Amino acid sequence: MSPSLPQRVEARAPVRLDLAGGTLDIWPLYLTLPPPALTVNVALDLPATASAEAAPAGSNAIRIVSRDRGLEASFSDRAELRRALARGVGPLKLLARAVEAAAPPGGLTLTTEAHSPVGGGLGGSSSLLITVLGALFELGGREREPHALRALAQDLEAWALRGPTGYQDYYPPLLGGCLAIEGRPGGLVVEPLPVDLEQLGRRLRLIYTGAPHDSGLTNWGTLRAYLDGEEPTVRALHAIADCARDVRDLLAKGDLDGALRAVVDEGSVRLKLAPGVSTPEIEALDQDVRAAGAWGTKICGAGGGGCVLVILPPGPVSADLERSLARPGSTLLPVRLTGQGLTCRVLS
Repeated sequence: MSPSLPQRVEARAPVRLDLAGGTLDIWPLYLTLPPPALTVNVALDLPATASAEAAPAGSNAIRIVSRDRGLEASFSDRAELRRALARGVGPLKLLARAVEAAAPPGGLTLTTEAHSPVGGGLGGSSSLLITVLGALFELGGREREPHALRALAQDLEAWALRGPTGYQDYYPPLLGGCLAIEGRPGGLVVEPLPVDLEQLGRRLRLIYTGAPHDSGLTNWGTLRAYLDGEEPTVRALHAIADCARDVRDLLAKGDLDGALRAVVDEGSVRLKLAPGVSTPEIEALDQDVRAAGAWGTKICGAGGGGCVLVILPPGPVSADLERSLARPGSTLLPVRLTGQGLTCRVLS
């Protein structure tokens, strides 16, 4: 390791709440829908963190530690890491592949921690990957250009999932804030929206159902049904695209109530997207919170479990509504929206 490069770097990034248009960011869906096909999301401060520390001079050993999962993997050098990747390497394979793709020469210790629930539908694995790549790029003195980081992260995650991935999960960790992300032939357009994040956060509650989802399987089922021309899925995706445009336009005009009504509409359409998106527990939650005064709910991510976003009316939250949010087996997560994306701090 060159003495001009940092020896230790810490990185931090938020996850995301997808407000509208999720699934449309999977290639080639956004190219086949009437333009603009876009997603709208906002950064949520349930952060992923990563620390990358260069090994002492002369050491090529690589150690990967996941604190929240209680897992660790060690390799004598980069060649052993590559052999392990060829065999699959186990539950830390995404982190190992990130090291293989982005770490500077020599040994290192990579330590990660995620604060969002596994399989929560909040883009937690994507946020963690952006955080790791940011730390590794900084350790190697490489420029952290957002679009290049997104492209690398998306390719690595597709390798780990062995299936399609969308682009939307990477931009809130990279940039923070509320974003409209439009997929176009040849590239993406990212539009920051002028949203009062504190005001928006007061209108949202986030419930983790306690059942993790598998976004790869759910997304693949939706993509296959759409490309096969199954009419319910085709209609649902077109309706989701309409809702996403409405959410973007209303937020851009400062109409928070109108935008949140459109988020609820998107959530209702999403339930019809494909089998397995909803569950009996999610449907019961929706009925209960609506009966207590909420405007509605929206499944986060691909559905099938994970987190559910509850959209509140303006004004104080009633005691009945608060009680309906406290559900056995579920966890009410803090909604701290943030304008801060990826940060990297050089410690030595």
